[in-house]
Amino acid sequence: MRGTLKQRYAGSWSLILDLGYEVEPETGRKKRRQKWITFRGTRKQAEAELTERVRAANRGEFVEPSRSTLGEWLTEWLTKAITPPLKSQATFDSYKRIVETQIVPKLGGTRLQALKPLDIEAYYSGLSGLSSSTVQIHHAILHSALKAAVHNGLVTRNVAALVSNKPRKVAREDVLDHVWTADEAARFLKTAKAAGPQPAAFYTLALDTGARRGELAALQWSDVDLSSGKLTIRRTLLKGGRTPAFGTTKTGTIRTLELSAESVALLAAHKKQQAEVKLRNRRHYHDLGLVFAKEWGDLHQRADSLGLPLQVNTIGSREFGRLIKASGVKRIKFHGLRHTCATLMLSAGVPAHVVQRRLGHSKVEMTLNTYSHVLPSMQQDAAGRLAALLHG
Repeated sequence: MRGTLKQRYAGSWSLILDLGYEVEPETGRKKRRQKWITFRGTRKQAEAELTERVRAANRGEFVEPSRSTLGEWLTEWLTKAITPPLKSQATFDSYKRIVETQIVPKLGGTRLQALKPLDIEAYYSGLSGLSSSTVQIHHAILHSALKAAVHNGLVTRNVAALVSNKPRKVAREDVLDHVWTADEAARFLKTAKAAGPQPAAFYTLALDTGARRGELAALQWSDVDLSSGKLTIRRTLLKGGRTPAFGTTKTGTIRTLELSAESVALLAAHKKQQAEVKLRNRRHYHDLGLVFAKEWGDLHQRADSLGLPLQVNTIGSREFGRLIKASGVKRIKFHGLRHTCATLMLSAGVPAHVVQRRLGHSKVEMTLNTYSHVLPSMQQDAAGRLAALLHG
């Protein structure tokens, strides 16, 4: 296939693609098929664009010109590829908020086929006030949406993959900022235990299991076997309120965990106290069988009621924050309890694959990469143990 370049006026060009011949069904005659594409830029840029278009056509990847914008495609992509149950409700809500409040106002009006790596680089540069992990989510959205656009034949390449200032994952730095020492964890738990049976059981279980807060909020008493000291994590809370929604865990797997004797004892005490609350308020208690549910101190809005799921998005800013302040330990986000659990287990010599299964990671490599700060001390400990075996 060939292409021709014609100048329309200064800075504007017509890219003419010769797509060969096609037969008219009515007459049976051959007719030359051409595609005219308007391009604005320098001659050098127009020649490069024409070359790319010709190559794409020769590879069978020719894309029909379209006036569709990035904003229009992002809306369609969210609806068709991210809407639950394709992705979790939390992921959908997060992506939708970022698309509507950040990406669309700044890039949404750009034609999808005219989007350049430079446009995305400029967008990332404008996000300097956000954390690296948040910028990484912006990149994940654009990269995934544009990858889907390539797959659907709307563009020839994923320009998000070509940017030079791609945000890097900072999982290790995030862990180091939001992890406690064993002493800090013990001090926090002492304060949590003094706050009441439910906080005592909730935060002890969070540090004992490393479960995500949505998983803790979705636990039912049918998932807990106090006699054998085991707990099964099979779902997560997607949406609270009077009509809560639950979904599968982040990796879609179910895991059964052994509990410490302390966790079992605190859960038993909490269950007894919760049963008393149910009995005293049986006309008003919305019994969903949840292990952790709203108590009197959690009723902040008119729609709140005893027994409804905990408001997981405010756990870190209300009760958790107050307990941190009262215990005098370093302030971390709630997910830091999960980081602390993993770090302490690895530091204590628990095998990485056991930690992986307890946390519910899909692969042990994810566990090792996330908590790589523990590996040097593990290596030293292993060397010392081996030396003791070999040399006495």
